[in-house]
Amino acid sequence: MTGARYSNNAAAALLVATVLSVSPAAASGDIICDATDGSGASISIGVGHLPVLSVLSANATDGSTTWSTNPSGDEKPIVFGQGVADDRQVLVDFTDPNIEGIVVSLRLFQASGSKDYAEAGVLSFEDVSAFPVQCING
Repeated sequence: MTGARYSNNAAAALLVATVLSVSPAAASGDIICDATDGSGASISIGVGHLPVLSVLSANATDGSTTWSTNPSGDEKPIVFGQGVADDRQVLVDFTDPNIEGIVVSLRLFQASGSKDYAEAGVLSFEDVSAFPVQCING
């Protein structure tokens, strides 16, 4: 049983290393969201150009603590866990490096008119709070 656990951890570590080794320069756009309540909460997600949601990097803060897929200094590490995007919504979850729990979640909903486009949603942090956010996607 112990061998299987190490094998699973090694596979997870390899997956994380592969995801983190992708160059941020390959990003074709960013999703940038800021809290509308003055808390200072925000998230910036670098995405690649693929038929599916391809998260290349992310930085998120609840206004006091910062999480990052490429942490430095006091930033806490996160990894892309799961996500989906279509013409109405973007749903993204980031986990701790051991993939034991969801740490940061973004639930973004989109609406468009003939020439106008709007995105808003909720940014939440495990054990902290949820924040209303307004976003740009470009």
